[in-house]
Amino acid sequence: MKNKVKHLLYLTLLLLPASFLAGFSVPAITPSTSAEATVESAYGGAYVVFAGKFGGEITRKEIESNTEVKVEGCAKGSRIFQFTLSVTKNGKTKTLKNQSSMLTGEMVAQLKSLSKGDSFEFQQTKAYLPNSKDVVDVHGRKFIVV
Repeated sequence: MKNKVKHLLYLTLLLLPASFLAGFSVPAITPSTSAEATVESAYGGAYVVFAGKFGGEITRKEIESNTEVKVEGCAKGSRIFQFTLSVTKNGKTKTLKNQSSMLTGEMVAQLKSLSKGDSFEFQQTKAYLPNSKDVVDVHGRKFIVV
């Protein structure tokens, strides 16, 4: 019994300073509230940006002034090389595909014809990393016209 108590005391004396020092060696992490950090934590990795937004509400003016989709949340210099645009107008969905980061004339026309409450989404989006060899999947979210 004496040996068990003595071993327990030695163990406590050994672990107490070690746990105290371990608390100081771990840097404090401050939570980030930026939109990009929120997106990355929810989706992890690359995401589609259109008109400076990752989904959500978008105005007709914002739609009309943009003709390119971009990628964020991965290596700087990455570029989209294919995507599918799903446009839902009056409850009917139409899908259009493209092999670049620019919207086609038909895509622009479809987006300009949307009314309040209609929506669109970039899907099956892929991007090249800056080395132009590696490919990443790019997440997209639904845009709703307001």
